[in-house]
Amino acid sequence: MAEKKKKEKSVAQVMQEMQAQQQEIEAQQRELLRQKQEEERKAYEEQLRQEKLELMRLKQGIIEESETIHEEHPEERKLTFREKVSNFFYHNKWWMGIGSLMLVLFGILTWQMLTMVHPDMIILLLSDNDIFYSATYENIENMFAEYIEDVNGDGKTIVEIYYIPASDETAERSGLTGESEKLFAEFQTGEAVLVISDDGADSFIVPEHTLVNLEDDFSNYQETDEWRFRLSGTKFAEAIGWDEPLDEDVYIGIRTVKKTLDSEEKMQEVFDVSYPALKQFIEQFGTVKE
Repeated sequence: MAEKKKKEKSVAQVMQEMQAQQQEIEAQQRELLRQKQEEERKAYEEQLRQEKLELMRLKQGIIEESETIHEEHPEERKLTFREKVSNFFYHNKWWMGIGSLMLVLFGILTWQMLTMVHPDMIILLLSDNDIFYSATYENIENMFAEYIEDVNGDGKTIVEIYYIPASDETAERSGLTGESEKLFAEFQTGEAVLVISDDGADSFIVPEHTLVNLEDDFSNYQETDEWRFRLSGTKFAEAIGWDEPLDEDVYIGIRTVKKTLDSEEKMQEVFDVSYPALKQFIEQFGTVKE
């Protein structure tokens, strides 16, 4: 009985044997896995070597096509309409921004051209009396609009007054003030030839050299004085709604045609419209000598 017990294994021994068997099985599986991975690695390396050799043959022209190297062309996915629109805006956003800006600028310029007032006649008002200008310029514009027709063909007869504060003081500060620069610029163009002024601006505009001598055509009027048609004593002030007497030196004259930045021909066209208007003005407000 005692001998039989010696031959029986304990639970601990049985567990140790089972653990040893399990370890042996796992070791065999790891070896098999290692061998498989080694074979796959060698196969992959051999494939790369063969492809490399095949690629060299293709580049050297030894073969024209390869059975092992194939170009893969991924299937192009078709975009939906919304994706196409989104893609277009994304790739062209800068150009569309520039185009939109140009369109806005073009619209502004077009609007300005369509709404810009193009006067048929411009009259220069040279005086340092801004009260006289602000109170009378509309009436002066309306008065001279009756003397002319629609010159530019826009269906309207428009006369505009360009007011420039001018006096002896302006002349002394010429080149240093905005007024003198504006007056100089106007005398370099032929857009305005009629001038309403006073003796205070004479030292700046030098009328004996820039204005027409009215004695040639209007010497039979008492108010004519060389290049001046003096407005003091006439009914001009009353006609434009100015209640106070005009100063003795206020006059109207017209510029001599000469070559300007616009060209002499352009100034002549303006002169041909303005001179008949001046003639009607003098005939209306002048006093014929007896």
